[in-house]
Amino acid sequence: GTDGDLWKMYGTYREQPDVKFLYKFIMVLESTSPTSGKTNEIFVSTMDSLNVLRPESYRMANVKFHKGDANLDGIFDSFTLDATVPLAEDEQIVSMQALLFFNFRLQKRVKFDMESVAYTSFASGLPISGFKSRGSLMLRQTNPLGIRNYFSALYAEETPLVDIIDSPTKNRITDSNVGHILEKYRERDVAADYVERYPIKSRAADSGENVTFRLEMKVEIPEQEVLYIPTLVEVLKDAW
Repeated sequence: GTDGDLWKMYGTYREQPDVKFLYKFIMVLESTSPTSGKTNEIFVSTMDSLNVLRPESYRMANVKFHKGDANLDGIFDSFTLDATVPLAEDEQIVSMQALLFFNFRLQKRVKFDMESVAYTSFASGLPISGFKSRGSLMLRQTNPLGIRNYFSALYAEETPLVDIIDSPTKNRITDSNVGHILEKYRERDVAADYVERYPIKSRAADSGENVTFRLEMKVEIPEQEVLYIPTLVEVLKDAW
């Protein structure tokens, strides 16, 4: 882009981010009982320090992860989560929120690391037995980023987003609340957002045979556009 014909104000290039899965996962389910009509929260996570804080709602689940590198270039282009949660006979799932945590790195021209979150959810008037989510983790930036010859850690003071250690200024129960995490994350000028495509819900059977709830989530990491501030050499060359 240019401001008039003289000064090049920003440039773009394409890069596939180097993304690492942090093996941190949170899922919150809401269940209803057709017999009592009561609602109940089911909390699932891969972080033991959070699970022990919720003895009433924590549920052990079978959680599997898979990393994909289709072109064998050493940079992962997809991450798949498969989580199966056991249910009691009278539990019917009507809503879900899920978070997967990643480290997101750009290394070509703009160089930085940041913790990122992929979020998906649903709410339903009918009981659901499974949810399939597929989408891409995409860079979102409010302004162009500066070129550096060293790596910087963005939002280092807010990393990790979920602190697993208590301190006088932090409360782990509040800090690990899904709404609290998203509130902090969406305020950022630079972030990676999960862009979902056509999620699929599976309707639960009416007969109470749904002994599990299953979430399948595939996060793809495509090549994407990066907006940057040109160097002085580029500006002068463009002006010339």
